[in-house]
Amino acid sequence: MKKKRSPGFRLISNPGPHDPVVDRHYVPPKDLFIYAQSFHKAAQTLAAAFQASTGPFVEADASAVVFIYRHAIELHLKALVLGDGGNFLGTTPDALSVHKTHSVSWLAQFVCQIITAVKWEAEFNCEGVGTLADFKAVIEELNAVDPGSCVFRLPVSAEGQDAVPGQVKLTIREFGRKMDALLELLDSTADALAATWDLHTETGLEADWSDGGFEPPIQ
Repeated sequence: MKKKRSPGFRLISNPGPHDPVVDRHYVPPKDLFIYAQSFHKAAQTLAAAFQASTGPFVEADASAVVFIYRHAIELHLKALVLGDGGNFLGTTPDALSVHKTHSVSWLAQFVCQIITAVKWEAEFNCEGVGTLADFKAVIEELNAVDPGSCVFRLPVSAEGQDAVPGQVKLTIREFGRKMDALLELLDSTADALAATWDLHTETGLEADWSDGGFEPPIQ
């Protein structure tokens, strides 16, 4: 499932002029992938800088790292659902609703449906995610980070120790490592779904995901 296409296959050679009104509600899946990768790079840069950060604002610095990672994952989920991954859904979600939502939990439901449809549950794993249930749990933690509010529950701690005795939160280093793995998983899954859909359309067969006939591309 983690077979990668040639670098830059999603890039737009000549995007041309954009209508600001239309663009506010619709971004092509190819552009969503590009933005998702850009936010991922920004999150990695912030996370690396945070390791050397000290002082009274260290928790605020941590929130910025979490916010950027959360947005990168939101964009990856949207790109996967609106891109080739959506071809494997029995009912395609409304594109405008997908674009407007910030609920990563809602988006993750469609990703789980896609993975189940192509029967890639065993291959859909990374550090911290061994099953679809693990994936949902990680996403639910991120969903608690409300992008429209400054008051939220961070899934990380500057020191790694939660205020609740006996419960330990991830440090930024650990959080970043797991988010990097999850983002790579989503990216490689999107590539694999695109390759699988291309192969399927080339055969000219009628779409039927119920027989579990799809095999993950060889890595």
